[in-house]
Amino acid sequence: MKLKTINTVLNHPLNSDRKFKALFSFLKRGVMIRLHKHPMIYPFIADTALVVEKGMSSAELQIYTGLYDHVEMLFLMHYLRPEDTFVDIGANVGVYSVLAGGVTGAKSISFEPIPSTFANLKRNIVYNNLQDRTELFNMGVGDKEETLVFSNALDAINHVITDGNYSGSVTNVPVNSLDNLMKNRTPNFLKIDVEGFEANVINGATETLNRPELKVIMMETNGLSDQYEFGQNYIHDKLLAIGFRPYNYNPYQRTISQIEKPNPDNTIYIKDSGFVQQRLKTGKKVKLRDQMI
Repeated sequence: MKLKTINTVLNHPLNSDRKFKALFSFLKRGVMIRLHKHPMIYPFIADTALVVEKGMSSAELQIYTGLYDHVEMLFLMHYLRPEDTFVDIGANVGVYSVLAGGVTGAKSISFEPIPSTFANLKRNIVYNNLQDRTELFNMGVGDKEETLVFSNALDAINHVITDGNYSGSVTNVPVNSLDNLMKNRTPNFLKIDVEGFEANVINGATETLNRPELKVIMMETNGLSDQYEFGQNYIHDKLLAIGFRPYNYNPYQRTISQIEKPNPDNTIYIKDSGFVQQRLKTGKKVKLRDQMI
């Protein structure tokens, strides 16, 4: 696992011209995180910070790379405005929510089903003084109101358990549909990262997805949804049917380009590309290391 992480860090686009520094940072910070008995504070983007401790692999990758999902995260920071509402479904420890609230000033509504991870999410929001801009929900999002069984010892890859033979640690989690949860809210941007349960989220969001204010859906599209009842092709076709199209983003030129099929990791679905492109062009620059992007 450590070798795999090293390869990920060294091959990250933001480390392409600083591999030695990246390796040194990985070794130094990795040792500190593992030896330190208490959570550690690391500067993140702008005036934000992340509270990191041993076992928080997704948060550690942000520290080792500077910005792990750098294209998607720069898109978010270029697009969102203080008057917007960002919905973070599968927030984990709150990296995207911290960027949305702490960098762009947008309001965030963040859902994290696993109690221990939710505690880390809340800690990051409180440390960054984002309580007035963030609503936190310790629950899952699906296609209806129910209780589901989740794994709870897999860090960033905890997921809904449908296999009766699963022998790992689990927890029961309340789940509700996005349409029920968004009745009195107006989302402008959805991020959905639920380890394969994306179709259920989409199926419970018919009204939400058709709201004119919602222009962007950022979704994990790595094929994990194929293990559940509705697969990735189903999700893609359903989004196409209601007017969303998949796009790639060039954060350095601030341009979007339509693609034919989802990416193997994450995909940005957009409705009203003209509006979105104008938003991206006029967004504030973000300082990433020593570069303004």
